[in-house]
Amino acid sequence: MSKTKLFMFGYFLPSWVSALMMWGDDRTSALFSPAPTWFSYFKFAIQIVSIIVLFVPFKQRVQPLSSGVLLAVALMVSLVFAHPTLEAESILISSSVQIAILAIFLCFAQPSATLKDSDLAFLFNLFLIGFALQFALYFGFNRLPSHSIEGVLVRFNGITNDSLSVGLLIPALIPWAIRGKRGELKLMILLIEAAASGSLFAMLFTALTSFGYLLYLKRYRFVVLIFLTMAAVVIYYFDLVAILLGIKLVSILTHLRFFLDLGGIQLDQPSASCAEEFCESFIEAAGQLNPLYLLLFYGLLLYFIVPLFGSKHRTLEPPIVLDSLRLFGVTLIVASFVHPIPLIPFAIPMFLIFTSLYTGKRMRLRLATPAAAKAPAALQLRMP
Repeated sequence: MSKTKLFMFGYFLPSWVSALMMWGDDRTSALFSPAPTWFSYFKFAIQIVSIIVLFVPFKQRVQPLSSGVLLAVALMVSLVFAHPTLEAESILISSSVQIAILAIFLCFAQPSATLKDSDLAFLFNLFLIGFALQFALYFGFNRLPSHSIEGVLVRFNGITNDSLSVGLLIPALIPWAIRGKRGELKLMILLIEAAASGSLFAMLFTALTSFGYLLYLKRYRFVVLIFLTMAAVVIYYFDLVAILLGIKLVSILTHLRFFLDLGGIQLDQPSASCAEEFCESFIEAAGQLNPLYLLLFYGLLLYFIVPLFGSKHRTLEPPIVLDSLRLFGVTLIVASFVHPIPLIPFAIPMFLIFTSLYTGKRMRLRLATPAAAKAPAALQLRMP
């Protein structure tokens, strides 16, 4: 097993253990109970070790990414001036600090692993196994997944133990699914997993990005096939879709509140301030805590995203991994408009790590060439 696959297995392992043990927040997950204290330390330790595996033996980057370090440090400093009043706000801040610390590490450390197509295949298989086991537990033993409402809404989440994580991770697998063998089958599996998550964002964004990417590849027959299949499913299960929309209506209004308020539209969305009731939109929640924190967080995220679209990557057919990272980054930006993305497990840390693995490989290849070895340091590739 490669280092990258070992990282993914270890990184998701605590989540799957907690799912099997039904450990979680009993306020959001029926029949779940808080995890024992020792498990929190176990989870933290195994995920840190999983990350370190990617950088053993440890080597410092030839050119540390000083701009990224400054952004991350400034982000942490800005949080000193944020004064949370709600539990979720405190968790948002602590999660952002962890992300900033990870970003600083990635700006200094040179990965010894890479991100390849086979690693995306491994992630796809992990999700597939996770969903299959959850289906078996629910339909065979009536074991509800986390974030489900008994008798109302069942939300499967594969190996993440969090349905929103599915909506942010699944789109990253779309290029691998479409451009590989049996693309139609793989893409349908991703669409089914998105639907099974019970997240409207996962359903809509996975469908829209699938159509957009297929159009980008000029796979028009594929577009028609997927569209007709999805239309047939919606029509056949129209009553179920209508019930789901009814159940999710309050959630939809809550997540869109920032934009509804901005447009002066009143649809019975929550009216309490963010200091009284946690706001689901990251823009609104972070802006209320500290506008500078909001700007710096987006700045740090864009620092890792923008280079993926740079001129050095403009080829006739970009690598599958590059397209996956691009979609991953776009997903995070779009999701931040309606979700507090630092709170969503795995999403941002995995994007930062995957990007570091991909660009780290490009750095090694460039430095391995004679021209790169003779080039001045200022001309060598600088990417997160």
